[in-house]
Amino acid sequence: MENRISLYAAQYGKCAVTEKLLMPYDIRCHHKIPLKYGGTDDYDNLVLVTETVHILIHSTSKPTIDGYMKLLNLNKKQLAKLNKLRKLAGTEML
Repeated sequence: MENRISLYAAQYGKCAVTEKLLMPYDIRCHHKIPLKYGGTDDYDNLVLVTETVHILIHSTSKPTIDGYMKLLNLNKKQLAKLNKLRKLAGTEML
């Protein structure tokens, strides 16, 4: 829990991908390197994102990806951040 509070402060309360203000009900703590691939709960392996972004990081279904991409309307910088997290999570880059 301390890592999440520290992350929230370090990220100025914003999503690491979209930079939109995170609302308490929408915060997801994402492991950059998943636990199943040897990742840890250490601060450096965590990032806070919105629920929508978190779903998109892990999604492999084309209709789901297309729907969330349309919803988020990411710019190039945001897409690059998303793809970095997708690559670390073992999902294909978009």
